[in-house]
Amino acid sequence: MNLFGNSETIVAPKPGIISYRVDGLENTIKVNDGDFSYVNSELLNGLDLNVCSSIPESKETGKIVNNYNCYIACPMSTENSEIAEVGDKVKLRLPDSSEVDSEISYIKEENDGKRIIFFKITEKVESLIEYRKITLDVIWWEFSGWKVSNSALTEKNDLTYIIRNRAGVKERILVKVLRQNDTYSIVDNYTDEQLLDLGFSQDEIVEFPKIKLYDEIIVSK
Repeated sequence: MNLFGNSETIVAPKPGIISYRVDGLENTIKVNDGDFSYVNSELLNGLDLNVCSSIPESKETGKIVNNYNCYIACPMSTENSEIAEVGDKVKLRLPDSSEVDSEISYIKEENDGKRIIFFKITEKVESLIEYRKITLDVIWWEFSGWKVSNSALTEKNDLTYIIRNRAGVKERILVKVLRQNDTYSIVDNYTDEQLLDLGFSQDEIVEFPKIKLYDEIIVSK
């Protein structure tokens, strides 16, 4: 009995991993060596894809995946996307809540002022092979600190302070603003070395109060 009597050998032009998830868009959406000038919103909307809908597995057709590069096109019109540039490094939060590093590889300017930004990733690609359209979060920047309302900040002599209320006692605390938008800021305490650079004495630094978790901060209205 010959188990290979009805088999057929097909030699791929390039080596790689075979995937049987084929949806017929392989010749419509091409990488083109990173040139995505042919992509526009009309093309993307015309694909009529459902978010996180799995590409069905074919029993007759397959394709060769010969690298670990994945390109994700995102039509965007946010403040951060307007100033983004090719080569910028950002993080993406994928549908499974994992975060991956990415690089902006191409930006397509649209006639309506919007942009299509192409993010290139090389991690977690295997988890995205079965999808054509996903939801994701773009993490443009990331800082560790305390999130406070901008209306809680006051300035004096080019330094930023907050007012803490502890058991009825109000205390002004010097804070370092790490990042700020129109609504809130990410702040942290200065290190002793940074306070020395600002001109404070060692005796003053010892007495400096620090912002802590669960502090009650006074917000101006």
